[in-house]
Amino acid sequence: MSKEIFWFRGARFKILEGKRGVREAYNCMADDYDYSKYLYLTRKMEKSEERITSMWIRKLSSPVLDVGCGTGRYTINIARSGQKVVALDISLNMLRITQKKARKYGVLNTIDLILADGEHLPFKDGSFNSLICTLTFNHFENCEEAAREFSRVLKKDGVCIISTLNKFTLEDFKKRNSLPLDKVPFRTEKLPPVLIYEIGHSVNDIKSLFSKYGLKVVDAKGCCYWHLIPPCLIRYYKVIFDRIFNFFKPLLKYAEIHVILMKKLIN
Repeated sequence: MSKEIFWFRGARFKILEGKRGVREAYNCMADDYDYSKYLYLTRKMEKSEERITSMWIRKLSSPVLDVGCGTGRYTINIARSGQKVVALDISLNMLRITQKKARKYGVLNTIDLILADGEHLPFKDGSFNSLICTLTFNHFENCEEAAREFSRVLKKDGVCIISTLNKFTLEDFKKRNSLPLDKVPFRTEKLPPVLIYEIGHSVNDIKSLFSKYGLKVVDAKGCCYWHLIPPCLIRYYKVIFDRIFNFFKPLLKYAEIHVILMKKLIN
């Protein structure tokens, strides 16, 4: 459902509320998500995140559940490495893009596509050895339920990789631009300007939440430490900066994205 128009940077942004709003937005922008000029910064952040996550992908073992698979940027790569993947998303159109890519790369037979909600996973207890959820956890309104579900479907000693927008930097961005604290702006060539539900999390937030369900944080890294340099220099930001800043753990709170590796310790 939508509410009144919100003005942001000279454009009229329609507010799409809750889970239905998230689904509506991603269904609309699925076709041009990977190419839209409006999502240039999103792709830049995803590429930085992928450089960290790729170090941990080899720790995943079949079957792997990709929660919020989107257009399949991880599903396809994991399947191409020989792993069996269940690709789950709330957006049917996003799943269709993943399916198209899987067919192109010849891995469709190793991927199961599931239209479902990450807060209510339609699987039996202990169904997966591994779970990955990248830049999707931020869209969950009930993070407690999602964490419980992630733990429930993972086997003991299962590996979980989560990436999340940083609460500190995301809230700073929203306050500076007078945005609602639970909404972020999106638009593409097909999707008119909208605000949808998305909040950030710190590493400590994730650690505290998932520890209640038997998952232990093994490692955590950040990327896109743009808050540490003048805005006029962001275009010159190099990958090497992420590696340097990650040597200093206190600086983690300034990363735009946190990538977290966890292991399930109990049944």
